[in-house]
Amino acid sequence: MLLSVRFLLSLTADCCSAHWCSANSLHEAPEADRSDNKAPPSPLDDVLVSRFLDVLRHLLDPPPDGFTLPTRMILEDAMPRDLNSKTASMAFAAQGPKKFDQLATESARLETDIRVIVEYLTASSWPCAFEYFRKALYMLRPTASQSQPSQAQTLAVSDEDALALVFLRLLSFFWVNGQKLGLVLQEVCSNFLHFRKPFQNNVSIVTSLLITRWIDRFPQEFVELHNRRKRLDGGADTIFDMTQAAIDNGRRKAALYPLQIALLFLIPDVFEVASNLRQVKSSSMSKKVGFLDALRKSLRNRNEHACYCLVSLLRVARHFHAESDAALASYAMDVQDEVRDAVFRRFPAGVDAPVFEQDMMTAAFVSIAQLNLDSSVDSLIQTCLAPSAPLSFKKAVVQGCYYFAKQDDLTRYEQVFAAAGPFMRRQLEVS
Repeated sequence: MLLSVRFLLSLTADCCSAHWCSANSLHEAPEADRSDNKAPPSPLDDVLVSRFLDVLRHLLDPPPDGFTLPTRMILEDAMPRDLNSKTASMAFAAQGPKKFDQLATESARLETDIRVIVEYLTASSWPCAFEYFRKALYMLRPTASQSQPSQAQTLAVSDEDALALVFLRLLSFFWVNGQKLGLVLQEVCSNFLHFRKPFQNNVSIVTSLLITRWIDRFPQEFVELHNRRKRLDGGADTIFDMTQAAIDNGRRKAALYPLQIALLFLIPDVFEVASNLRQVKSSSMSKKVGFLDALRKSLRNRNEHACYCLVSLLRVARHFHAESDAALASYAMDVQDEVRDAVFRRFPAGVDAPVFEQDMMTAAFVSIAQLNLDSSVDSLIQTCLAPSAPLSFKKAVVQGCYYFAKQDDLTRYEQVFAAAGPFMRRQLEVS
């Protein structure tokens, strides 16, 4: 049954890709050419779009309770393989480790195909897909009988809620430009305070992914937003204030921090104030600048949530030219040394200090290198590959090179390959 579902989804995804390429006279799949001048496919019938979304939301599970974005999502664009589909779970439940590995592989492929289909549906038939999204959000709002839920009720998820939460996973695949992103944010802004905490967390996760994927697909829109010093419509500043008021413990920080930093990417004047280019004029602005200041202070204590946010900041800053006068780019240049010092700091033997996970080190290395190839990458590589450097530092360089080698513009990173190449060749020599 799983293989049959996989075949049908793959066939549908291939058809969507081929039709989209044909509509643009291209020869690659839509995910291979994420540019803002790409024409959308011709619209589909509304009934067909709704039927597709109904089917797709039954093939995935909702995110597990307490789910947070893994660090590797800073660089990668696919969810962890253990977010299994319902079909795969039924097919391989309790059949041993080998079957579980097959389950994880098939689940990842299912999600890849579903993503291509959802991108096509939302790019071609936005009005219908957006209305479907609005209804799904409304389903997450508690009924009158749930207006004062107990702790048990707060954690319980009905079948209807589960389907709505699955749709939120689909929301992160939506193909949106700046205007459409603003419409989604407006709906999130109108509904966020009505959601129970678990639903707020999931909305936060998928909305942060939607924003960062918009930046990667339409970098020119993002850069233009900052060059013109204009906020994106939709209420990003209001949503930030809502999330700031909602944070009450460390677990919520893990769920809400990625959304908060993503929302600030849409508010250029925050970075002007944070860079002391203009004065604070409101308490709301003070909260946002205070959030950035708190991240930098927490980073000095090697806080992983703060590091996630600031590495993400360095990563989006790569879209600006080196001579850009955008405040976000200037702020990122100011922060990069702090990130480097926190992540790649060497401690004397016997000192008990928090250590970042490997994915964070790799993401930091890649983001710093992309932001400032000419002036910092050689010294950073020398630090990481020194004979006495920790193995995790060396892994960050090797994994970073692997990441760069997969990019379309890999020739841009020849300086990195030249600096790291001798070390990697030595590791392959037979003694």
